[in-house]
Amino acid sequence: MTNVKRNCKQCGIEFCIKPKGYNTFYCSKKCKYKYKYADRSTRLTLDEKRKARRKSYLTTRAHSDRYSKHLDSGRKSIRLVRMWLAEYKQEKGCIDCGYNKHSAALQLDHCGKKSAAISDLRSSIARLQKEIKNGKCVVRCAICHAVKTWAEKNGFKYRKELAK
Repeated sequence: MTNVKRNCKQCGIEFCIKPKGYNTFYCSKKCKYKYKYADRSTRLTLDEKRKARRKSYLTTRAHSDRYSKHLDSGRKSIRLVRMWLAEYKQEKGCIDCGYNKHSAALQLDHCGKKSAAISDLRSSIARLQKEIKNGKCVVRCAICHAVKTWAEKNGFKYRKELAK
């Protein structure tokens, strides 16, 4: 076992395996951690990533118990995001008129340039928080939001009095 040689996974240098190091793949700890924490997402092309995701999905789909857990997990996640968003909107209330009685009547309104649509961000609380934290979104009731959007599209300056 002392004269067995192997190429390092990270740097490619040939090295001798130490005693009891039968599963060693790296010439040093430095190479091991470099490989372990390297951004390997750039190593795969977009097409390869799609194929890998599809294969994983089909494997999950083939096992009914795994697939039902997969669906339940997705539903639970969506439910949590929607609950968080509803609580957030009611807590803040409309920035113009102060309405906060029901979350269904409150909407997130982008201020300035959109980086993403709210409907796309509703899959993750972290992504929603990031969009809100950057000052890109405020809460408005449906009426104030509609009037503000109309005013902007028709070249008027929006004032809170327009919605009342």
